[in-house]
Amino acid sequence: MNTNEVCKMFNITSKALIVYENQGIIVPKREKNNYRNYNEDDLFKLRTVILLKQLGFSLKDIKNLMDKNNYGNNQFTRSLYLQLKAIERNIFELDNIKNTLMTSINKILESNVELNYGDFLNNIDMSLKENKTNREQWVDMWGFDNKAIKFDKMVRDKSNDELGLFEKYDEVLSKVRNKIIEHNNAKSVIDIGCGTGNLCGELCCEMDVVGVDQSLEMILQAKKKYKNIKFKLGNFLDEPFRLNDVDIVVTTYAFHSLNENEKKKAIKYMLEYLKDDGKIIIADFMFLNDIERENCKNNLYGKDRGDLWEVINCKYYINLEKFEKYITSLGCKIEYEHVINFTWIVEIKFH
Repeated sequence: MNTNEVCKMFNITSKALIVYENQGIIVPKREKNNYRNYNEDDLFKLRTVILLKQLGFSLKDIKNLMDKNNYGNNQFTRSLYLQLKAIERNIFELDNIKNTLMTSINKILESNVELNYGDFLNNIDMSLKENKTNREQWVDMWGFDNKAIKFDKMVRDKSNDELGLFEKYDEVLSKVRNKIIEHNNAKSVIDIGCGTGNLCGELCCEMDVVGVDQSLEMILQAKKKYKNIKFKLGNFLDEPFRLNDVDIVVTTYAFHSLNENEKKKAIKYMLEYLKDDGKIIIADFMFLNDIERENCKNNLYGKDRGDLWEVINCKYYINLEKFEKYITSLGCKIEYEHVINFTWIVEIKFH
């Protein structure tokens, strides 16, 4: 497609296209007559650029993001994913400003004395600066923490796992798979936080398996390995996309990313997926109670390994005794077993 056709399609000027080319963002091939020829890849890159500009990203940031997004296959999917995440980022920033403005207005309305309006303006400026800083960090980190490609190796590499978090990783997955297979002739499974599909990959030829993960890269890696799994971009806190027709909802090594309130919400959603005789299975890092947690902390600090405690403390390991009380309050039955180190397997079902 030539320059004039592209300008008409996207309602932009040829000058803008030259700027993008000079910045190295979109560089079309040249014909023998030196005319630019924009191919399909150039066009969907251009759509991404236009959206990011509308969201307020600078050309420098756009170049940075697109360079980090330009690898491997599935370029179109990655481009859509980048746009999705940029919109989510923009919504977060707008909510931040909205909340600051709402708070300011309510303080003014609630006050019976004359206020220093400069303070309110400063708060708004701080909110804008915070957004700018957070956006710069987001742009810098985009695509940096991509564990998907090296995930399978990472969970089996003991040299960098001083806490033994993934000790007996394959054995744990095997135990969970057996529990799935043995449950009332189960035929349907939803695996939330499916990662690269290691848990249910072996089941997808005999069962209806849906893998859910918030990482596009994890899903793309899983799709290479397991053609029969259906995948969905999402997480624990998305409302159920199926109701009361699933035999098993399972999650492994992912639930500890949720805080206590998020865990409660996630459990309610997971229960909504299930048939009356269905079951939730969770394999993850947990403590039996607060005493066990405190003993672990003291033990690590006693060995001058506060750094390892911080690895634990920055996540939300389940307190099983408290978790059991919550599950029973929902009218459900809970069973759990300790496997190794911090890893437990929990089973939840309706009474």
